[in-house]
Order: sequence, then structure tokens, then C-alpha cells
Amino acid sequence: MKNDLKLIHDNTPIPTDLNKTVEEAIKIGLAKKRGHKGVYKVITSVVACFLVFVTLINTSYAFAQTMTNVPILNKICKVFTFREYEEHDDKKIVNVKIPNISNTNNSELEKRVNYEISKIINEEVEESKIRALEYYDAFIATGGKKEDFSPIEITVDYDIKRLDENIVSFVINKYETLASAYQQFYYYNIDLESGRDLMLKDFFGTNYKNIVARQVKEKLENADESVKQLLFDDVNIEDLINDNTNFYINENKNIVIVFDKYTIAAGAAGRLEFELENN
Repeated sequence: MKNDLKLIHDNTPIPTDLNKTVEEAIKIGLAKKRGHKGVYKVITSVVACFLVFVTLINTSYAFAQTMTNVPILNKICKVFTFREYEEHDDKKIVNVKIPNISNTNNSELEKRVNYEISKIINEEVEESKIRALEYYDAFIATGGKKEDFSPIEITVDYDIKRLDENIVSFVINKYETLASAYQQFYYYNIDLESGRDLMLKDFFGTNYKNIVARQVKEKLENADESVKQLLFDDVNIEDLINDNTNFYINENKNIVIVFDKYTIAAGAAGRLEFELENN
């Protein structure tokens, strides 16, 4: 049944007048926003439509491809779910979304990034499946009953942090219910004009280590006492700032530094994020 629905979805033609309809809807919405009566209703409607629109872009390849043909929208259609699949059995529950980038006007960039994403996700999922099987075998070997085993959940998803005509920033995350140690995050910050992977020095200059470390220390000084109590005493923040430091770019165009669990604090603190002020 699921395969039949997928076949119908994949073969459903996109209406030829969709571009025109979308453009007309945008013009009408902009005209309404210029009025004074019923402003609240217009804003509510626009927000609701925008949420539906964003959902369609990021879950439907066909819709996203069509949107790239609408002049006013073609600069935001950069990330979409290229493939989504599920696998369920008595040992594991797998839910995977694989993102791709498109419409960058740089085919080499798209090939490189999309290939890398697929490779990373495929390897992560396969490793997780092996761990799930090993855990199941150990459970049975130690006297556990098959019917009492809770399948290991393996989830891969992504989160778009910033998306405009110049920069795309998104994070791919993988979770396993087996243990928090098997959480993985992959950060993508790409300059769409040059096709380069952005680094901290692109935002803070050659002295980025000192600048970033100083801001992080200031954030830690103002952190809640519950977090301060979990911080490690022997950590030098500056030693952790380099070309491989995890970060993303948020909607305010600010850099958000991310330290994984156990990097600067005990595991109870979780992943710690610090929004920095760009120079």
C-alpha cells in the first residue's frame, strides 16, 4: 500500500499554472498587508500559509523544484528532503530523512555536498543497525526474552538554521535510544556564492580564537548556577576553538558555537550553545 501511494505521489503531475497561482497569491497578500482594516487577520493568514509553504518546500521534492521557477521565491529553495524511509523489525525502528541542497547555481557544490551527506548518513545508519543487533544478541544471551526487548530507535533528521541567497546553514542529527554517546551532529555552513565551507575566521578574522574564546567565557560567567556547577575546572576554552569547532548561523545572522556533551561540562549539562556577536 505504501509503495502504491509513493508511486502515485511520484507520478502526480505538477499543475502547469502553479507558478502563476503562487505569484498571484503573493501579490494579493502584499496588497492586503498595505491596508489597515483586518490587519490581524491578514497577518494570521499569511503566517499560516507561510508555515504550510515551508513544510511543502522541505518535504516535497516536486513542490520545491516548482518553487525554484517562481522568480520571487527561487532564492530560498535550497534545502529539501531528498529521500525519506522507515525500517521496522523486532530489533530496531529506523526513521531517516536525507537532505539535499539545490538551486545554488553551482552543480559541483551540490554534487560534493549531497554525496557527502548521503555517505555520512548511510554509514551512520549501518553502524547503528549493527549496534542494535549486538545489543539484541547480548540481551538474549543474558537471559532476556524476545518479547521483552524494546527495539532500538534510530532517527536521522536535519534542522535548517539559516537560508538566504548568500548562506545556507543546517545541521544533520542522528539519535539512538541505546545511549546518548551515539548521538551525532554534522554542521554545514556554506557560502553559496563561492561554494566554500565557512569557518569561524571568515566571521571573526585571523584572531578568531581569542575573540570567540573571550565571548564564550563571558557567556559562561553569566550562565545559571546549575550550569556553572557542572563545568570542568581544567578546560581551556581557547584550546577548543579551531577550524573544526562546531557552529551554525542562526536567523539573526549570528554565530552559535556548540560544545558537545562532556566537552566543557559533565554530561548532565547536555550540549551547550553560545550565541556570539559577529564583528
